[in-house]
Amino acid sequence: MRRGRIFILLALVLLLGAVAAFLLLTRLGGQPSGQEAQATPSGPVGEAQIVIAAQDIARGSEIPADGIILSPFPADFVVETMVTDVEQVIGRRARMDIARGVPITERMLTQQAGDLLGTGSEAAIAIPPGMTAIAVPMDRFSGVAYAIQDGDQVDVIISMLMVDVDPEFQTLLPDHTAILVGPNGEVLTGTGATTVETGAEGTSATSPEPLPLGRVDEEETTGQQVYLLPVGAQRPRLVSQRLITNATVLHVGDFALPEEEEEEPATEQAPAGAPAQQQQQVVVIEKPTIVTLIVAPQDALALKWALEAGGDLTLTLRAPNDDVNEATTSVTLQFLIDTYNIAVPSKLPYGTEPRLEADSLRWQPSQSSSAPAPVTE
Repeated sequence: MRRGRIFILLALVLLLGAVAAFLLLTRLGGQPSGQEAQATPSGPVGEAQIVIAAQDIARGSEIPADGIILSPFPADFVVETMVTDVEQVIGRRARMDIARGVPITERMLTQQAGDLLGTGSEAAIAIPPGMTAIAVPMDRFSGVAYAIQDGDQVDVIISMLMVDVDPEFQTLLPDHTAILVGPNGEVLTGTGATTVETGAEGTSATSPEPLPLGRVDEEETTGQQVYLLPVGAQRPRLVSQRLITNATVLHVGDFALPEEEEEEPATEQAPAGAPAQQQQQVVVIEKPTIVTLIVAPQDALALKWALEAGGDLTLTLRAPNDDVNEATTSVTLQFLIDTYNIAVPSKLPYGTEPRLEADSLRWQPSQSSSAPAPVTE
């Protein structure tokens, strides 16, 4: 009996608690005030009428009346550049290609046929502000064996041949010599003459074949004074140095023109005498001969000068996000001898056989890089 009374009391307590909670929630969650009720939106979202393209409109073409229509558009998303009156569009020209269904904006329209806005190239989007792009030639050796790809970081090395020139004439030294003789036969310059010519401006004497300028020297053994003349033209001096640091590769090879369609790769037929399994078309891959770099404007000028001056440019590949730019030293023959401890060969009374010729020291690539040169007996 006592247990039953306890259960009844607990049930009454829970019931009273539920009723109290319901009344409290009803008071707290009552109807909102008049101002809050007015702030609550009611009804559908507002719409506006904007002009959209009813068909594809080509850049530069005149927009006809049936090329556009008015279309409903959410009022909250209408911007001030959107056109809402068809009369402002009919008869004007499109400054860019407009696809069907695209909203017309004032920037897309022009009154003059020559005032057309091009969409620009995708390559220009990849150039950071303040930088510029320039194309330089590339081959297998200067392009890191074609390992360079779009987006890589590269350095540019330049090699140049330096020569001595006459500061005034800007011609190669040594200058040729001429001997001038006065009206009475006296020598005005030089020490002698082989050919004398007399003209309105006086008498001059020159050598039949102008000799290059020489110098007076003494023989090492006899001490006899001799006049030395160079046996050939001046030999240029080679120097190499890093010209550009951390340039970004925008593209390897030529960019495709907008008019160009995707073409099938070039193929060639296997020789007629080849085995049956080789009697099929072989895909010929054209190697890139040009690379476009993103550099600073001043570096672009340096590359332009190097190309015009005939400098030899070589690209070196860097690791991604490598910002270590240590200073480099120009490399000359003297630098190699001093830095790498290269010994200058002595003049000995004996030699080796066979003798090394100049051409044998240069690497000669074969005509076809894909196959070794044929061996003949």
